Amino acid sequence: MELDPKHISKIEKLTVLLELSEDCTIVFVRCNEPVLCKAIFREISERVSDGVFIYSLKMDETSTDLFYLLKQATESEIYNSRKEKNGKIAFFVSGLDSAAKKKNSEGKSEALLLMNLMRDRYLEIKHPIIIWLNSSSLNLVLKEAPDFFSWRTAVFEFDLKKEIASIPTIPVFEFEKFINKTKSDLENLSTYYQNSIEEYEERQIYDPYKFARLYFNLGTIELFSGMSKEAIEYLKTAESISSGINNRNLKEYIYNQLGIAYYHLGNPQKAQENIEHALQIAKEINDIKGTGNILGNLGIIYEELGDANKASGYYEEALEISREFPDPRGEANTLGNMGNSLNRQGKTKKAIEYYEHALKITRKIGDQHGEAIHLSNLGHAYGQLGEIEKALEYHENALKMTREIGDRRGEGNALGNLGNVYYILGENGKAIEFLKQSLAIGKAIEDPRIISFCEQKLRDLEGSDD
Repeated sequence: MELDPKHISKIEKLTVLLELSEDCTIVFVRCNEPVLCKAIFREISERVSDGVFIYSLKMDETSTDLFYLLKQATESEIYNSRKEKNGKIAFFVSGLDSAAKKKNSEGKSEALLLMNLMRDRYLEIKHPIIIWLNSSSLNLVLKEAPDFFSWRTAVFEFDLKKEIASIPTIPVFEFEKFINKTKSDLENLSTYYQNSIEEYEERQIYDPYKFARLYFNLGTIELFSGMSKEAIEYLKTAESISSGINNRNLKEYIYNQLGIAYYHLGNPQKAQENIEHALQIAKEINDIKGTGNILGNLGIIYEELGDANKASGYYEEALEISREFPDPRGEANTLGNMGNSLNRQGKTKKAIEYYEHALKITRKIGDQHGEAIHLSNLGHAYGQLGEIEKALEYHENALKMTREIGDRRGEGNALGNLGNVYYILGENGKAIEFLKQSLAIGKAIEDPRIISFCEQKLRDLEGSDD
C-alpha cells in the first residue's frame, strides 16, 4: 500500500531516532491495521538497512516475558555476529496485543505486570526497543504498566488515511408509516401503492393530490430502503404532479426527501438546494417540527460541504426545537449527528455519550432504523478507541437489524464496517468477504461512499499480499 506524507514524516523521525540512539530507548508504535504496520515496517527496514540491523522478536500468550526474550536475543549467535558487523541493533517487538490477553489470578495482564516489575532491568539492553501494538494494548500499558510507559522516549501513532465514516441520521418525513416494517412489509406496501396507481389510471380517476401522494409514498419507501436513485424517480414525478395543486405541506415533504436522496448519491449541492427549498416552505407554513428536522438535515449537508461551524449552528437549532416540541425521534437524530461531528474532531469518548443517549431514545420509541444507525456509529467509535470486540458486537447487531427492516444502505454500511474490523484484526479472508458483499450493495444502490471505502480497503488488502 502507498504511505501518505504524514506516515513518511513519522517514519523519518523514527529512523533518525534509530540511527542516533546509543543506549536503551523505548518507543511505542501504535498501529491498528496490519496492512499499514507491514508497509511501515518495510519502509523503515529499507531506510536503515545500511546502518542498523533490525532484530525481530515476537510475543504471544505463551511468551509473555519481554525482558527474558530480549536477554535471550542478546546472548544469541546472530546478535553477536550482527553487533560485530553492523554495530547498531534495534529490537522490533510484535505480538504484545496477543501476549497482553493472558491474565493472572487477579485479572491483570501477565505481560504488562512483568514489564512494569522489570522496568529497571531493561537498562541492561543497550539498544532501541520498538514495541508495536494497537490502541487497545496501548491503553492497557498506560493503565497496567505506568512505570514502564513513563520511560518511553516516544509514541508514534499511525492511522490509515481513509477510514469508514460515521453514518448520519437523516430525518425522513412521514417516517412513522414505515417504522418497524420488515423488508416484506415494505415490499407489500410498495406493491399496494403501485397497484393503486394502475387502478386509478384504468378507472380514469385523475386526482392530482392522490397521485402525488402515492408517488411520494413510493419514493419514501425506496429512500427508506436505501434505493436513492429509484427514490428520486418517484419523487420527481410527485414534484411534477404537485406543482398543479395547492398543498405546500406535501411540497415541503417532497423537497426534503429529494435533498436526502441527492445527498446519498454524493451530490451535496443538489441536496442543499432541495432541502433549503423545503426549509423555506416549512417556515412559511409554520411547520415547527418539520423546520427542526430540516435544520438537522442542513447541518449534515454543510458538514459534508466542509462548513463545520454552520453545521453546528443548525444542529443546535434542531436540538432545541426537538426538545421544545417535543419530538423524541428528531432529538435522537440530532444527538447522533452531533456525535458524528464530535467524532470527526477526535472527541470520540464524548461522541459515544451522544450516541448512547440517541440509542436510548430510539429504543424507547421503537425506532429500529435509527437504532441500527446508532449501533453502527457506536461500533465505529469503539473501533477508533481500539476496543475491537465491542466494535464487532455493535456492527453485528446493526447488520442483523438492517436486514430485518430491509434497509439496504444500512446493510451495506454494516457489512463494510465488519469488513473494516476484520481488516484491523488481520483476518483478511473474512475482511474480503464482508467488503465484497458491502461493495455489491453499494453498487446496486449507487452509494459513492460505500463504493469508495470498499474499493480502497480491497486494494489495500491486495497490496498486503505483495
